[in-house]
Amino acid sequence: MKAFLKKNKFVLLAAAGILLLGCGWMLLWQHLGHQVSRAAYDAAYEQIAFDGAYYAQCDTETVQLYLPEVTEISRKLCGEQLGSLSFPSENGTVSCPLYACKPLEDAGKKRAVLLMEREGKLLTYELSGFQYLDGEPDIWAVCASYGIGYPEDFASVTLYDKEGSELETITDPDALSDFYDKFLKLGEDLGDAGTAQAYYDAYIRKFGKNGKLRLEDGTVKAADDAAYQEAMEYWTEDLRTVTIRMKNGLMLRNCIYAPVPGIFSVYGDYAITEPFF
Repeated sequence: MKAFLKKNKFVLLAAAGILLLGCGWMLLWQHLGHQVSRAAYDAAYEQIAFDGAYYAQCDTETVQLYLPEVTEISRKLCGEQLGSLSFPSENGTVSCPLYACKPLEDAGKKRAVLLMEREGKLLTYELSGFQYLDGEPDIWAVCASYGIGYPEDFASVTLYDKEGSELETITDPDALSDFYDKFLKLGEDLGDAGTAQAYYDAYIRKFGKNGKLRLEDGTVKAADDAAYQEAMEYWTEDLRTVTIRMKNGLMLRNCIYAPVPGIFSVYGDYAITEPFF
C-alpha cells in the first residue's frame, strides 16, 4: 500500500487537487445560484397586481409625494388589511399581508399607496396603472379611471424639464380649466404606427428626406448612430415631463409632453391638437 501511494503520489495529489477545485467550483456555483435565486425572488416583489390595478414598489421619497409629513415607513401607516398576496420563496410559497395607507384612507382618498409586509419588513407600493387600460386606451378611459370628470378634480399640474428640474406648478383654477379642456381633446391613442409617423413627419419637416431616416413597417429607422442622435436631439427640444395631481389623492406622474412631434404621452401616445403651455 505504501509503495502504491509513493509510486502514485503525484497522480493522487493531482486528483485531490481536482477534487478540491471541483468542490470549490461547486460551492461557488451554489453560492451564485443562491444569489441568482434570491434576486429572482426579490424581483417578484417589484411589481404587484391587486384589485384590477398595478402597483410598483417605491421608496420613502415617493411616498412623501403623497404624504409630505411622512419621515419613515412604519406600522403607523398601515390601515385596513385588504388581503394578502402569495409569492414563491426558497422554502415554498409565502403569504404577505397587504394594507391600505392609513393617512390616505382617513382622508377619504383613493388607494394611491399600499403597504405589504414581507419577512417582518414593510414594503411600499405606488399605483402605476390599471389592468383594464392595457393596450391603447383613449384619454377618456384614462380620465374615468383616475376620477377626472371636471376641471375641479385637478389639484395641480407640475412641469419639469427633461433633466428633471421643476419649472412650474399650476394651481390657478382658470389655468387648470384650460389644461383640462386641452387634455380631453387628446382623444384616441395613436398606436405604435401613428406615433412613429408623427415622429417621422416632424423630422421630415425640419430636415427633409435626406436619407438619414426612413419609415419602415411602422417603425422609424436611422441610417447610423449620428442620424439617430440628430433626430433625438430635435425631437426632444422643449420636451417637458408632467405630473398631474388629483384631489382624490391619485397622480399621473412622468407624463411626457413633446411639442416637436406633437405628442403627449400619458398611458399611450396622443396627438396634441393645440399647445398646452
